[in-house]
Amino acid sequence: MSEILPVITETARCRKLLSKGLYINHGLPPGKEAAGDGHFWCGKTQTMFGPDHQLCDNDHCRNAARSCYEA
Repeated sequence: MSEILPVITETARCRKLLSKGLYINHGLPPGKEAAGDGHFWCGKTQTMFGPDHQLCDNDHCRNAARSCYEA
């Protein structure tokens, strides 16, 4: 059986970015979300700011140029 894998064109989120929705929605089909309030925090600092003192969220934590970014 041959399956076509999707091409990912955006940078993945930093592995230290956390949110409630990342846990609750794990394993759900694409486009389906049980919950997610949009609040994110950094696993390194445990605050909404990363070690580089910049905001942590779904957009900012895709920037591989950040000094704290972990693929």
